[in-house]
Amino acid sequence: MEHATVTAASIGPGVDPSIVADGFMMAALLTMGTLFAVVPIILAMIISPRETSPKLGAIYECGMETYGRARDARFGVFYYLYALLFIVFEVDVLYLLPIVRIYRQGVGLTGFLEMLFFVAVLFLAVVYAWKKGVLKWEQEALSLR
Repeated sequence: MEHATVTAASIGPGVDPSIVADGFMMAALLTMGTLFAVVPIILAMIISPRETSPKLGAIYECGMETYGRARDARFGVFYYLYALLFIVFEVDVLYLLPIVRIYRQGVGLTGFLEMLFFVAVLFLAVVYAWKKGVLKWEQEALSLR
């Protein structure tokens, strides 16, 4: 039994077989990735129940009787700004930990100044949030009325 091997002559003149194999592998991965993304969406559209109920758009309020619709609920910008402030600190830790890890290898004055500039920009973000009143937990902002 003979094994079929891919040679440059069987593909065409001047074509590297490894490039063709890489192209087929990339096409296969792209096809599988697309299928893994699209098939669950199509299956959900086909299989999911089609129930219409007035309670589907209701807000869940800890077992209490709801009023209004979920789309009519308004949340203050206060919570959004507080989340942005958390992201500022999270990004700070995310980028400073690798720098601290390699700092002993000698990043020099340039590395130190770059790190100082990064921390200064994040500090300005905190000062901006402070001036906007994000860190004030006033009773009006926390009330559920």
